[in-house]
Amino acid sequence: MKTTLSVAAEPLTNNTETVTNAGMLRAMASPIRMRILGVLRIHGEQTVGQISEQIHEAPGSVSYHLGRLADAGLAQEVESSDSDRRKSWWRACQSSIYIDGSNAVNAGDKDEAVDLFRRSAALSYEMAYERFLDTVPKLPAEWVAACTSEDHVLQLTVEEMRLMLSELADVISRWKVKAQEGKKNDSDARTVALVLQAYRWIP
Repeated sequence: MKTTLSVAAEPLTNNTETVTNAGMLRAMASPIRMRILGVLRIHGEQTVGQISEQIHEAPGSVSYHLGRLADAGLAQEVESSDSDRRKSWWRACQSSIYIDGSNAVNAGDKDEAVDLFRRSAALSYEMAYERFLDTVPKLPAEWVAACTSEDHVLQLTVEEMRLMLSELADVISRWKVKAQEGKKNDSDARTVALVLQAYRWIP
């Protein structure tokens, strides 16, 4: 099973890292840390205070989680752009991460770490959608109408599933390029989350 954790519109140069280290997976296995990474990937370098305001977590908690991400090579502290040493600035080290369990090392610890990461990612996706639902009453009607949440159950072979996902990945890649080009000129563009999951259906 392959897992990609990315964001909808990251300012970083495309820098996807394949994760084969159980320690890195464990560091990411937290909805709060996933959310912090999302903020850094979408908005670029941020201070602890800026992150705290966006995700409504105490600065001390944000600093702790940034430290965990830094230890795993997922985030790093950078020099202040305004030379104010009282502020702690941080950046993400990758634009996205890619997990392929078949290539992972440290097999004795890997399976548990991958499972923990995937469950945390699932919770993170759910929490993100709930935050969207909380803001629906405040959003323009056209944005609410344009959004979707649907599911489909298909009868596929393994190869058919792989082909379908490959085709969907191509479509998403084209739109990521279009989005990067369009955001420079279109003031109406907003960050959109696209979550793609495909798995064996269990009744």
